[in-house]
Amino acid sequence: MMEKTIKLSFKVPTKLSDLTLGQLQRFRQVTDQVGEKSQESEDFIKLKALEIFCGLELKESYKLPLSTFDSLVENINKVLAEPTPLVHRFTFRGTNGVEVEFGMQPRINEIPLGEFGDLDEYMKDFSFAHRAMAVLFRPIINSYKDMYEIEEYESSDKYADYMLHMPANVALGAMVFFYLLGMKLSNHTILYSLQQMSPEERLQAESRFLEQNGVGINQFTLSLEEISSNLMKLRNFQSISV
Repeated sequence: MMEKTIKLSFKVPTKLSDLTLGQLQRFRQVTDQVGEKSQESEDFIKLKALEIFCGLELKESYKLPLSTFDSLVENINKVLAEPTPLVHRFTFRGTNGVEVEFGMQPRINEIPLGEFGDLDEYMKDFSFAHRAMAVLFRPIINSYKDMYEIEEYESSDKYADYMLHMPANVALGAMVFFYLLGMKLSNHTILYSLQQMSPEERLQAESRFLEQNGVGINQFTLSLEEISSNLMKLRNFQSISV
């Protein structure tokens, strides 16, 4: 009897920039909605992780060989463990092939009151992260070397849907930066130093500030460690029906 060959199509992210902010929001929603921890809830999270990050439907995940499943899990963990240095500019390519470059508010220390009010409000809930990014990032209208000017701010409505598709590393880097800025790091020398740090030095600095204040990054500034901790359960997966 001939074995039946099963062909599945899915994406394998190799770096954090392969993921989008919208995917992180979807996964966070899943983990938030799961109630009391049980084997059943943990299995559900495992399957949803592969669905969200790799594009595998739940029924398809059950057809994966165990070795493939473990490999995907390991890959996702490595991707989510990447450091998130601040990225000031990124490019969107539309379905028509046209590229639009977005830039972070270049005068973040002098951000207008209206923008700051919206940003502060959206920072309270990770489900509004795309709206916060629509305040921080807008299309670049003039650029010269490292200097640039972005569109005037109208409202988060204008680009919020675009930000669902922005690279996850850019979004998380901006979130952590704003968090540190909110920790009263208003001294220009300190801010400049943070921007010049290596990823490892920056992570150490973030940890020190968290320890000094006795808190973790708030709900909005979803840390990679928090996401990864949910996925670490995958490594303990013992068996899958195939």
